[in-house]
Amino acid sequence: MWLNRQVGQNFRQEYIIEEKLLDVRSEHILEIFKSQNFGQIAMIDERHILIEKFLYVESELLAHIPSCCIKEDYGYKKALLTGGFCLEIAYELLKHNIDVDFLQSDEKVLHSFISFFPHFTQTTQNPKFHLYAKTIELPLEKYDVIIHQGTPNAHEIDGLQRMLTPQGIFIHRLAHPYIQEDKCIALLQNLDGFFEIVMPFFAPFSLFDDRVYVFASKQTHPLADMWLQKVDMLSDLRYYNADIHQAAFSMPTHIAKSLQGIIKN
Repeated sequence: MWLNRQVGQNFRQEYIIEEKLLDVRSEHILEIFKSQNFGQIAMIDERHILIEKFLYVESELLAHIPSCCIKEDYGYKKALLTGGFCLEIAYELLKHNIDVDFLQSDEKVLHSFISFFPHFTQTTQNPKFHLYAKTIELPLEKYDVIIHQGTPNAHEIDGLQRMLTPQGIFIHRLAHPYIQEDKCIALLQNLDGFFEIVMPFFAPFSLFDDRVYVFASKQTHPLADMWLQKVDMLSDLRYYNADIHQAAFSMPTHIAKSLQGIIKN
């Protein structure tokens, strides 16, 4: 059997699967499939895919790139995760000894991942991890890092950027500039007026060819402010390191030209 995922109008990913292990329907739809080569594959709402074998790639990248750009003397204490279910990002953020607020209203689907995420229990039982169902329930504090696992619209971006500290970092998913260039440009333009630094990045040397993100901040630069000492202090990593951090922001010349004037670096 094949599991298909449509990425844009002219691009599709396919995975060979053996059987469906789980089907949960609530506010969202979660389907988990067994794959011989990739372990379990989770499909959310029939379009978003998480691959068990490579969860560490995206999780380490999204957690440690912002965390290693904010120095301890800034009082880095809080991060917000929203727009998805990947608890492994929270697990990696917790390595920085910070409070992580996880915003997700669909607890039925979230708890259905208990056998999928390798650090599910370790993360959810950590005293610095806090689960919230609604934005209105969040504490009235500013965040140093906000990671949106999806692609928020301009209205959502406006609301989230108001929740950041002055040096805070906002990360969200982008459309791929190769596959959906117009959509990528439109998403980057949604950040205009809110941030002084806007830089796309991706996971180099990985299988996640269509996964592109944006690093946005009013003060903090992902390369100039990378704190090498903090990177070197991290342990138990399988993907992230200082070279990966820097390479993630490298772009082909023609893509850099097409995004010229939109990217702020």
